[in-house]
Amino acid sequence: MRAAASKILPPLCLIVVPVIAYVNIFQIAWSDGSFAIDFHNEIYPEAQELLKGQNPFPATIADLTHGSNHIWPPLVGYVAIPLTALSPSAANVVIVLLGIVCFGAALWTVGVRDWRVYGAASMWGPVIGETRTAHLSLILCLLAAIVWRTRTRTAIAGLTLGFAIGLKLFLWPLALWLASLRRWREAGIAAATAAASLLLLLPFIGILEYARLLRRLGAAFDQDGFSPYGLLVQTGAPSTVARVVALSIGFVILAVAWRRRSFALFIAAALLLSPIVWLDYFAVTAIPLAVVRPTFSWVWLVPILTFGMPSSGAGVGVSTQTLRVLAVFTVVVWYSERHERSASGVAAPRFGPTARRATADS
Repeated sequence: MRAAASKILPPLCLIVVPVIAYVNIFQIAWSDGSFAIDFHNEIYPEAQELLKGQNPFPATIADLTHGSNHIWPPLVGYVAIPLTALSPSAANVVIVLLGIVCFGAALWTVGVRDWRVYGAASMWGPVIGETRTAHLSLILCLLAAIVWRTRTRTAIAGLTLGFAIGLKLFLWPLALWLASLRRWREAGIAAATAAASLLLLLPFIGILEYARLLRRLGAAFDQDGFSPYGLLVQTGAPSTVARVVALSIGFVILAVAWRRRSFALFIAAALLLSPIVWLDYFAVTAIPLAVVRPTFSWVWLVPILTFGMPSSGAGVGVSTQTLRVLAVFTVVVWYSERHERSASGVAAPRFGPTARRATADS
């Protein structure tokens, strides 16, 4: 009886349940208009305007609090232009399915072959939540995985990371990760590629103007984010105090990450120092975890505690939910960083086969 249950329960919980969950989420999101909502309302229209040669960016005095803003980095809009050949609904489906495929490919790229990991990770709140937001976070997971896999190859790692930063600026600490590994050329190529992507702004808006828009966007939504700053403001702390505390935490983690050359801690620093942090951003923590734990373990189940939580938008910030998210992914980062060191014997992240041999330790 027990043997039969042990054979039935894993595929039931990690294949059947995720499939049912995704089908239900797809149906609900499609019926209430929230399917790929941010791609639909922001990225797709921005790409259309860029295709026509029109300025997609709002004026620096525009009201950014209404929730949908064409303010994505220009590289995002240009990359999305091919999808404008499809109807908005078809493009929504393509971008969501592409994200799911990219997330699976990301886990495969860093060495995950255990089907149970794919089942568990698919139920993470940040992963399944991307079906509603389509913030490109799952695509970023694949890019981060490629950067880790190719970190010793100058052009590939640098160009891939630069492209990733051009899509989502908050990943800039990964350039410092490459530098901490003494991969100076890779870090330089990444920085140059990301900087070059900002030149795409110039036909429409100045770089400093765009930076001001981003600051105003952060001021409009940062209190609702899943971040230490958001948590402190949500619990009644003054904004200035919350900002100082949050930035201090972020830069301390960044300094420790540099000292230990920790991929996991640089990912954590990227999240901590991002002005806005929505739930789907945390999907990227799956990559350092997969590096050190490519086989199934209890830690892959912990982020399922965030399943069903609201992903992004004004008003989603509730202190109890923010605390839960931060606690859950603190465990993920702690586990990843701890096993980076135990797998390598030193602070530098030398994983590969060594990490896979170390997976008996859970």
